[in-house]
Amino acid sequence: MKRLRGIALGCLLAVSSAAAAAHTSPPAGQPAIWRTYDMDVDLQNLPRTYTCDQLWYVFHGILLRLGVPIASLNVLPYRCSTSPTGDLRSPHVQVSFRMPAVVTGAAVKWSELSAVRRLVLIRPGEPKRLEAGDCRLLRQIRETLLASLPVQVVHSSLRCGAGAPFSVTVRTWVAAAG
Repeated sequence: MKRLRGIALGCLLAVSSAAAAAHTSPPAGQPAIWRTYDMDVDLQNLPRTYTCDQLWYVFHGILLRLGVPIASLNVLPYRCSTSPTGDLRSPHVQVSFRMPAVVTGAAVKWSELSAVRRLVLIRPGEPKRLEAGDCRLLRQIRETLLASLPVQVVHSSLRCGAGAPFSVTVRTWVAAAG
């Protein structure tokens, strides 16, 4: 009887170890290629004036959070203020970058990298230069930039009232480490 319990306990430990290993191992990557994006983001009637530097940091930070390689990232804000006291509230931001695009079937032979899915949270402080008063800016970024990318908006809380918390969570493909 003791021997039978020992065997059962050993089997149980082996199964639980295998299950734990399955949960801790990194997800399998999917074959992917680099897809290039060149976009103009037209922002309209923002509630405050943004300097070109502020817009550069916000867009740069969001795209880095989405897994865009820094070497491929170019952000060029224009029609924005050079100082916070300017009055240009409808700036434009030109962005160019690369993101992984998963390939299947015969296209797998052109694969350049392995990509994995990742959840990305965008909210004040993430990226660093996105501030508590930037809700309407993030709403427009969601409606323009994010809507044009192969990302899935999983959750969005963009009630832009005084002091209301806001965030957007997206699922995106990123280059697998290694």
